[in-house]
Amino acid sequence: MRPGEGRLLLALGAIPVVAAAYVVAFPTRPDYPGHLLGGAGATLLLGVLVVLVRRPHPLVVVGVVLVAVGLGAMTEQTVFRLAEFDPVDLANQSVGAGLAGFAILECARHPRSLVVASVVGLLLVVAGFRYAFA
Repeated sequence: MRPGEGRLLLALGAIPVVAAAYVVAFPTRPDYPGHLLGGAGATLLLGVLVVLVRRPHPLVVVGVVLVAVGLGAMTEQTVFRLAEFDPVDLANQSVGAGLAGFAILECARHPRSLVVASVVGLLLVVAGFRYAFA
């Protein structure tokens, strides 16, 4: 294992752990972990794009997370507006985005980790859709 890969795995591993806690705490609301997973996955993918362009400063990663939260709010109000805007869904997406920010910081330090982060991001988006629309 290369230096820093352990921190990346720890950061990525926190996402499903928190989602599992949601499943236990809110068993009748599969959309809660779904929004968390989707927010984390989409933020990871956005962060990978930013890291590919330029190794960002940690404040840039904060900006990526804030942009992801803003995009999550926009999609919650438009594309995914099946019933009405739900601030709880937005909060869960935002928690996922924040967790993904830690992984993006590690990717910025170790660009070889971008492949892992991309695959995990894609898997999280797919899992998020599965749970959000269960």
